[in-house]
Amino acid sequence: MPVRVLVADDNLDVQELVNDILIINFRDVLVERVLDADGLRDKLGAAKRPYDLIIVASGLADPQGKSAPAIIREEFKAVSGKTVILEDAPGQVKRGPATAGIPVLTKPFSLDEFGDCVRKICPR
Repeated sequence: MPVRVLVADDNLDVQELVNDILIINFRDVLVERVLDADGLRDKLGAAKRPYDLIIVASGLADPQGKSAPAIIREEFKAVSGKTVILEDAPGQVKRGPATAGIPVLTKPFSLDEFGDCVRKICPR
């Protein structure tokens, strides 16, 4: 059964890069993508089987300003432990209840850093 991954980022280049790295790290992977917080909610809410890994951009938020990690933590608690945040600059992710315990990868990251982080969450 493939590793199911949801990538939520408004930057298509980042989505492509993450997709390529996921293919390197997992033999059998199914990557789904969304560009905004509403798409994130839709995909998580409609999932018949929970995602094995969710990768979200630190700056992704809904129109009311609720961050993607907060959406996941508050609305989809069952998958909050399977989340990784990608941040554009060190310190961009504000640490608090919405991000507590969620690993953060700061760009640029190495293939090894990415692989180590995602394999801790999804050790397939």
